[in-house]
Amino acid sequence: MYNDANKKGRLNPQKLKEELISSNKDGAKFKDMKDIETFKGKVNDVFNSHFDPKTFEKEEKAKKAKEKNNIKSRFDKSQKHKGKKLIGLFSELAMKLGLDENARAINKKILFFIVSFNILISLAIASIVIINNKTLDVFILFMIVLWTVVFLALYLLTVLVVFLYLDIRMYNYVKEIEESLPDFLQLASSNISAGMTVDRALWYAIRPKFGILAVEMENVAKSTIVGEDLEKALVTLGQKYDSRMLKETINLLVEGIQSGGEIAMLLNKLSTNIKETQLMRKEIGASVTTYAIFIGAATVVAAPLLFALSTQLLMIIQKIFGSLVMDKSAGSGSFSLNLTGDSINISDFKRFAILVLVISSFFSAAIISVIQKGSVKDGVKTIPIFIIISIILYYGASAMFSSLLGGLF
Repeated sequence: MYNDANKKGRLNPQKLKEELISSNKDGAKFKDMKDIETFKGKVNDVFNSHFDPKTFEKEEKAKKAKEKNNIKSRFDKSQKHKGKKLIGLFSELAMKLGLDENARAINKKILFFIVSFNILISLAIASIVIINNKTLDVFILFMIVLWTVVFLALYLLTVLVVFLYLDIRMYNYVKEIEESLPDFLQLASSNISAGMTVDRALWYAIRPKFGILAVEMENVAKSTIVGEDLEKALVTLGQKYDSRMLKETINLLVEGIQSGGEIAMLLNKLSTNIKETQLMRKEIGASVTTYAIFIGAATVVAAPLLFALSTQLLMIIQKIFGSLVMDKSAGSGSFSLNLTGDSINISDFKRFAILVLVISSFFSAAIISVIQKGSVKDGVKTIPIFIIISIILYYGASAMFSSLLGGLF
């Protein structure tokens, strides 16, 4: 009876005591005990030596916590593919964005696009091989490279682009919700002050101008109509979006509902605090505008001009060395220097300049976005603008310096 299973808590301790007390069969140490009280005391001693009451308390708490975590809202679809890697990420973002297609459908579309593209490339390669009378070995080599390396690279690149698009779209949803949240809370507070219950106040505070927040609050209202608790529906909404402001607002609202406090006053103060926080963020962004202007000017204006000037100077140096006539006998000594115009490759320097401008423009736009908005995702729209302006200015400045300095040499 006293085995490892008992020590691990697989047997009910109360039932074990009752079995020990009711039957004096097991264990020779109980046979000589005629007094029932002595027998009970011995049973308790043996029981306490084999079992730790804290073990059962921990197991009971863990069981309750597991049951609590398994309770899901019928409108919460974000954890459907939890635990999976690529499919899980696509599913979570697609469900949160309200897309009708799931992750597998998106993945099938990506594969269909890449396969179609590779088929077109294969036909083009086949036609080129036939026209140029190439051997079959060349065609097979191109097909192997196309359907292995190129296929895998295109798939990973497309998946990355789609994931970044969904992530940025979700970030924009969060921004829209945070902007509409204080006005929504203010209307809900007014409705509660007018005598409405909390669920009806939230329902009647919905306005079309609130956008995504209005849609989500409609889902919360629908879930409460079908019998789900308001607190659980609000917590589900807070877990859906990666917004600290929304989560803390919902947590305070749920605690206020459970404690029976003044919900109207709570919502009013939450609305005021959120507006103050948003105003403070704007003031911080405005205070660092000077740094943003300096970084942008150095990257978009100064760097292209300097690279254009360097390109023209290299071209001038190339012309100078190309026009020099070196005496061959001068190099017969112990040290010889061979300088010609061909030793400087202007095209390589131009490619280097464009690459540096693209990289610097990318990071400068990202840094400005972080300084002003607090996130790189806000600067996604400015990154291509910075890159295009810097490259156009580089070529324009190169043409200008070429016209100004070209006639001097």
